[in-house]
Amino acid sequence: MSEQLAIAEGLLRVEELRAPLARRFEIPTLVGIWRRELLRYRRDRSQWFGGLSRTILWLVILGYGIGASYTNIEGYDYTQYILPGVITLNIIFASMQSAIALVWDRQVGLMREVLVSPAPMLSVALGKIAGGATVATLQGTITLLFAPLAHVPLTVERVLLSWIVMFTMGVLLVSIGVIIACRMSTFEGFGSISNGVVLPMYFLSSAVFPIRGIVGLGGFLVELPVWLKVLMYVNPVTYQVDQLRGVLLDFYQLPRTLDVALVVGLPLCALLGAVVSMVRLRTTR
Repeated sequence: MSEQLAIAEGLLRVEELRAPLARRFEIPTLVGIWRRELLRYRRDRSQWFGGLSRTILWLVILGYGIGASYTNIEGYDYTQYILPGVITLNIIFASMQSAIALVWDRQVGLMREVLVSPAPMLSVALGKIAGGATVATLQGTITLLFAPLAHVPLTVERVLLSWIVMFTMGVLLVSIGVIIACRMSTFEGFGSISNGVVLPMYFLSSAVFPIRGIVGLGGFLVELPVWLKVLMYVNPVTYQVDQLRGVLLDFYQLPRTLDVALVVGLPLCALLGAVVSMVRLRTTR
């Protein structure tokens, strides 16, 4: 009898230990927030049009226009080189729009309802970031469809690996956007800060111009200044773009092992920061 009581008490302790985790994380809540992000994207045709127009304009203007000034980038023409950069551009815009929606939710009171509900904020945060990263991947896929136009052949392996890199890039950028949005109360404030942080990250990510020297018209070598290279090396998006370019073109400007480590590690760190920021919304409301 005493043994049975001891077993029962042990089971109760286990349940008590499990209860806090169950209250902090619920899969249905995560899936529900994720689906909401996808439904919002499906109904917002302006995002589709924006992704398509940016792809056409940047590939045509930069790839075939400005790109004519560069005859060789380590064996690749500029249209091939910039394709991963245009994919990154679409992912940045989609990620920031997802983060801006958090500011809107707070203004209209939807987030207030979430904060007073029993929904675990961990699940809400993960669903929000997963949904935003999925939308960003879909936006990047719009550009990926133009790869044959840029003379970049696609295979099943390349597409699958590209989706993985695009999703991790989406997690990184959506998380950065969420961290910013959690500290903002107006769209104006978010826009000014995000433009001052995210856009420099794009232009300093080797998406538009390479880190190493490139050959221009006449065969001369163009080298970036040292201070600009340093900014590119400390930019987390640089490694995402380099990994995506490596997947599509087998062209790396940075060590592959470093790319893989940072492509996985940096989004996880940003994700943790975003989750903490959203959890604090409940404790500081």
